[in-house]
Amino acid sequence: MEHLGPECVAAILEWLRVAAEAAAAATATAPSNETARQGLLWTAAPYQEDAPAIATAAEMAGAVEHLRFAVFRRCHNQLTRAERSRLDNSIANALFKIDRYLTRGDDAERALYLDEVERLRGEARDHEERAERLRLQARRAEVKLAQLASLSPETFEEFVGELFEAMGYDVEVVGGTGDAGVDLALRRDGLVAIVQCKYHKRSVVGSPDLQRFLGAIRHAHAHKGFFVTTSSFSLAAEKFAADHPIELVDGPRIVELVNHALGPKAGKAMEPSWF
Repeated sequence: MEHLGPECVAAILEWLRVAAEAAAAATATAPSNETARQGLLWTAAPYQEDAPAIATAAEMAGAVEHLRFAVFRRCHNQLTRAERSRLDNSIANALFKIDRYLTRGDDAERALYLDEVERLRGEARDHEERAERLRLQARRAEVKLAQLASLSPETFEEFVGELFEAMGYDVEVVGGTGDAGVDLALRRDGLVAIVQCKYHKRSVVGSPDLQRFLGAIRHAHAHKGFFVTTSSFSLAAEKFAADHPIELVDGPRIVELVNHALGPKAGKAMEPSWF
């Protein structure tokens, strides 16, 4: 084995010295292992659905986080009947345990969580009240649907208004003298639509009716129009509607809308889309 020259040995020693100084500097500026480990820990403990009570502050934080997610999912997601039932039970369970914990907790914890818990409780309650209101409106629409052949034009207009209410629209009755072809005004999320109701037993709605209705849509500055009739539409009317912001609703489509409003029968929550 050849011996290293003095220059080579000096270079190696200098490299080792520089490396050692760099390692010492990194160790001095880096956080301790304890600090790094604690920085990765969650402050909330996972919520235990089956636990009889909340025992610690960390479990309380986890319960509130669970409640926040459950209420959001219940109010904003499309769910099956079984999913709705599970979420309702989970929300009630979490609220019960949270209330018990806050009752025996200290003032600081009550101040930290009380407003948030009450907000979530109110959001869940408001959603359930609105859903029940929509279910009742849909049931009334279903009853009138069975009597559709015997409705008067005025009752038919009332039926259509209740049907759109059951689908989640804000409905204003406009019909009357000088209604300009507008019987109902619908609003949802800043968007506006108008409705014209035609109670016909035999006659077919043609394209001239839709042309006049299109003028009413533009005059009302609406985004869309619904033309609702108990009869049917001519082929020319269907072609005209396809090129304009008009949705045609005939007898079979009315039945579909009622079934949509009665979402729980189909195992789906009532989550009507706007357009």
